[in-house]
Amino acid sequence: MRVTSPGTFPTADTFDKLYRGEPSFDGGPKPVGIPWDVHQAQPRLMELEALGGITGEVLDIGCGLGDNSIFLASRGYSVTGLDGSPAAIEQARSRAAEAGATVTFGVADATNLTGYDGRFDTVIDSALYHCLDDDGRQAYAASLYRATRPGARWHLYCFSDGNVNGMIAPMGAAPEVVEAMLRGTRTIGQNIRDTLTANGWRINFFGPTTYIANIRAFTRDLNDLPQQLRDKVSPEALEQIRGINDRFATIVNLIDDDRVHLPFTVVHAERAD
Repeated sequence: MRVTSPGTFPTADTFDKLYRGEPSFDGGPKPVGIPWDVHQAQPRLMELEALGGITGEVLDIGCGLGDNSIFLASRGYSVTGLDGSPAAIEQARSRAAEAGATVTFGVADATNLTGYDGRFDTVIDSALYHCLDDDGRQAYAASLYRATRPGARWHLYCFSDGNVNGMIAPMGAAPEVVEAMLRGTRTIGQNIRDTLTANGWRINFFGPTTYIANIRAFTRDLNDLPQQLRDKVSPEALEQIRGINDRFATIVNLIDDDRVHLPFTVVHAERAD
């Protein structure tokens, strides 16, 4: 289970190390896998495409290893997949070549898409939004506005504060909600609504969904967490992790193909011109 303490967010270097199979910090363990690498497009994206939610030039932002991009390209769309990790983009290009799919992959900062102005009609957010802090989310929404054409649609998928059979989001949303309850601040849902509308986007749908994760990358024993990481997590968060791990240990043998559904929020937004 990957944990981010409240108020902290992964960096581009964190992700690049993960894709290269390197420890995220000195003295840390090597990753045993990538939690979101399920070697296929996400089912919710496949449903969206089947229902006509994808049109025109497509941007897969935060594309990671490229499986969503490759699927859409195989369905005949012109797709650009961008990610902040050079290691991810290198592997995405290899996967596309193996699949015989034509995708334009590139390394880019999602909060500053210089050079892509007015390019795209559809944006797929491949679980990127929750990896950014508040300032980054504002810059990201504004950047996507500039990179899209009038009437463009943005399909955003991010961690939610719900649970699926006891499985909760491993970072981002859940700590923010806990903090919100204690301080009376915004939840991630309010954050999304405020951020998108402030940057020229109109929300057409906001609701719960799920995303598939690869459980081989999760820590199954709380004692496996490095002490350096344990020291950064509050006692309350550690207790929460312990409860999740206990539930996980009960169901792990019932899970097929090392895949588990995590609680997500889906937002369908339209550029308001």
